[in-house]
Amino acid sequence: MAMESILDGVRRIVHKWVDTTTRIVSDITAGDITICLKNAQRLTVGDPVMLKNDTVYEPDLYIADIDELANLVTLTSPVANNWSVADNTVLIKTIYDQFVQGIYIGEPDVIPRFPAITVNGVSRSSEWFTLESTKERYEIEIGVFVQASTHENGYRFLMNIADEIQKGLKRNIQPLVSDYTIISLVDDISSGDLDIKVNNRDELTDYRRILIEDEYESEEAWVTILYADTDDSLEQTIRLQHPVCFDWDKGNASVVIPKRFIFNSWPSNIQYGTIHKGTLLKAAKISWFAEEEEMQFLRREELKLR
Repeated sequence: MAMESILDGVRRIVHKWVDTTTRIVSDITAGDITICLKNAQRLTVGDPVMLKNDTVYEPDLYIADIDELANLVTLTSPVANNWSVADNTVLIKTIYDQFVQGIYIGEPDVIPRFPAITVNGVSRSSEWFTLESTKERYEIEIGVFVQASTHENGYRFLMNIADEIQKGLKRNIQPLVSDYTIISLVDDISSGDLDIKVNNRDELTDYRRILIEDEYESEEAWVTILYADTDDSLEQTIRLQHPVCFDWDKGNASVVIPKRFIFNSWPSNIQYGTIHKGTLLKAAKISWFAEEEEMQFLRREELKLR
């Protein structure tokens, strides 16, 4: 199951970077040029974006400037409509007016909808790392496919999506892969908090890296001290090394506790070309590897028998 978990972890990263969506945190009035977001970290100057709620959307907006510390985005032109937090308004990054239609594990002979992305396991190798552990290396190939009939815009979309995936993989060199545990928050978290309260007393005993995330955003944190509450409940307070960057709603956010550690990964190569899968496609193939230490306790028993 190790390769399967790696593929799921890579697909998780790819999804976040090709479907960059973040909520607004203050209402927007027609004519405004600056937008306050929950998280602006996966956006860059020049990105085309749209505003969208549950019923309507406003496309053809472009980012002129980003203040990542304040999560403020300045547009090149004013918005045309009013947008409210209460209507679940989000800012979505677009690429040549196209959206990825599917992200598949493996590479099916027939891809039903385009543009499409595949995440495919290529190989796994193993070698001794220490007397009691091995280094497991996973080779993954990520494919991006667009129909050749879309001509220039499709090809530009292909190159931009491949760049976004590579950027996301480079910014996640310690990707989250299962086995991991998800636990709920007891209280809301405010930006600047050092202590957070979770609804589990046992899971964090041996682990110090956590992720706080909801449907749209994710924040990594490191644990300093655990305070078990004195009553019989499962609640536990976590003291973090650094203050939390964002506000988190206990109803939407949760804490993820990774239990596997990828210590090295990198998207090493991108190749561009064409491929035939029922129809002629433009394709980009991104080669990615990850390395993980795996404990081999049988080695200890073998040494005892000598």
